[in-house]
Amino acid sequence: MASIEVLFLSKEDVDRVDLGLQEVMDAVEVGLRAHGEKDVVMPPKAHLALDYPEKIFNILPGYAGPIDACGVKVLGDFHGNYAHGVPSEISTLILMRTDTGAPYAIINSTAITWMRTGAVSAVGAKYLACRRPRVLANIGARGSSWYNVAMLDALFDFEEIRITSRRAESRRRFGEAMSERLGKAVRVEDNAADTVRDADIIIDASRLMEHEVLVPDAALRPGALLQPYGSVMSVDPTLPFRADKFIVDDWNQCAKAGYGQFAPLINAGELRREHLHAEIGEVVAGRKPGREREDERIVFWHKGYAISDIMVGHLVYEKARAQGIGTLLPYYEEPRDE
Repeated sequence: MASIEVLFLSKEDVDRVDLGLQEVMDAVEVGLRAHGEKDVVMPPKAHLALDYPEKIFNILPGYAGPIDACGVKVLGDFHGNYAHGVPSEISTLILMRTDTGAPYAIINSTAITWMRTGAVSAVGAKYLACRRPRVLANIGARGSSWYNVAMLDALFDFEEIRITSRRAESRRRFGEAMSERLGKAVRVEDNAADTVRDADIIIDASRLMEHEVLVPDAALRPGALLQPYGSVMSVDPTLPFRADKFIVDDWNQCAKAGYGQFAPLINAGELRREHLHAEIGEVVAGRKPGREREDERIVFWHKGYAISDIMVGHLVYEKARAQGIGTLLPYYEEPRDE
């Protein structure tokens, strides 16, 4: 008798799996390379905007060749969730088999989203940062920032780390907790200008409601790498054109999604594929060069895509099965012949 079971993994289950930073970065790097080698299928993410940018759902489908798995993630990005005591980003990932189309995992992927975003920031910097970056600046104290800072410091062991965010309590709490986690001081600033000044790597994970320049063109010094990925433009609109290299995760998705950091420039017809140096997967796969000179100013916009979610989600699934974590749910059982 044919039957199908699905492994359900709650937030607590995902936490219990206790993924290491390096194994998450490794899984994401494999996915990025597969994207560069065209071993993926990934339509552009879809958006269901209830009250943009306050309330929006992101729907991310994809197929990852390295693990022969399909997945769909639905992420609710609700800016006011802090008032309800829940994360602003809440997501669910469904993984499906390619032989039958049946689901095999339903995962609370909120933490996975944070992990994979931080891992893309770190892997991107691995290929695009200057040889010995000393100063990291991170704008934002939401979920992905915890992994941005931890993963990047694991790679580069910065001499100085600065962070800021809109709410004083959030940035103070982040600075104290991250200082303890890393065993080094994390400097908390009350404004973006002091945070990003003369930084070698700038991560802009801000959550603006309307366009505001937090990172002006002049703040990106020679040799610096900027990675902005907020849903509303928060950097100088000139940067994609004035930087030495402008790189994205997936141009098709960036051009068609309609929302995101540089979407206004794309929607207006000003930012076009001809301005693009490469997609990050092409760099990771060795098909296009990353950083070629120490003085290059590079902008890497990662909008976030399903392949990274699927790669990390599948890793969580495999480790959970091996450790006996999660709840097996009956999904289908062939009717008995009476």
